[in-house]
Amino acid sequence: MPKITSEAIQEFLSRIDSQAFHVPPRDENLSALRRLLVLVLQEDQSFSIANKCVQALDKRFISLNEPRVARLYEVVDVLEEHQVANSEHKAMLVQEYLRRVFGKQNHLDLDWLLDSSSERRQTLFDEIGCIPAHAAFALDLDSLDEDDEDYEGLPISPSIKRFFSRMGWSAANPKEADIRALIEPFMKGKNLYPMFIALSIAAQLLPVKKPRACPKAAALQEIYKKRKTLQDDLLLELLDSIGFVYSPKNKGFGLSKKKATKKKATKKKATKKKATKKKATKKKATKKKAAKKKATKKKATKKKATKKKATKKKATKKKATKKKATKK
Repeated sequence: MPKITSEAIQEFLSRIDSQAFHVPPRDENLSALRRLLVLVLQEDQSFSIANKCVQALDKRFISLNEPRVARLYEVVDVLEEHQVANSEHKAMLVQEYLRRVFGKQNHLDLDWLLDSSSERRQTLFDEIGCIPAHAAFALDLDSLDEDDEDYEGLPISPSIKRFFSRMGWSAANPKEADIRALIEPFMKGKNLYPMFIALSIAAQLLPVKKPRACPKAAALQEIYKKRKTLQDDLLLELLDSIGFVYSPKNKGFGLSKKKATKKKATKKKATKKKATKKKATKKKATKKKAAKKKATKKKATKKKATKKKATKKKATKKKATKKKATKK
């Protein structure tokens, strides 16, 4: 088994990182109901856009129970007043989420989620039905309490352990401490939420029971192996094939083979054209130089002939003068 490094895992997770995974830590005064509402409205967009939507609701309604019982157009109007894009869709999401939470509990208090297990939270999310996948993993981090005597570090789920094994990063059924030793060096600060959510989303996609041939694991292994060179369009194809619904945030990792070949051919053509032009210019310069040399030579010959003629004329004149003097 080749040695896996923290840097290599981070590079892989950066390729599948999405804008939706960049969730800020929960403010201690923010209720679980509001926190989850922002994550529901976020879908695969930025957290700040979804948060703007909730802030708009707070300016009009006293509590979140009011938009739950309001008419749809009233919620739409509030969002439109605050220039929230796609306001009707978001208004429908707000009411769907609030009504389903109330329908399950007969109240809207969800703070108990922060003290419950991941499994219990997921059970409620499955029953509500409109909770995006990344929301569950954001709440896993929100629930951490480093001051708790039972705190051991980042939560390592069975799916993450299974993922490390299927990717060939560890032996079967690895120890949680071994996984933490690999991921904790880079899962901190601003990278904590996006990197942890990216890992958890990818891990969740693998089937619990290992098949003889797992196409999902094979696709993720391909992304890992070619993490530095894999073209963006090929990455999207692989992610689509395994049901990864989030759009990758980091782009610009090269062109497709067809596009690259075309670019190479264009460059080759341009180089050939440049060489032909250079050759023509050189030929023209040589021709010009030869013509100039010929003209100079012709001019020199003409000058020499004129000089010879003048000397001959002068000699004839001198001879005639001498002859005349002798006669006299």
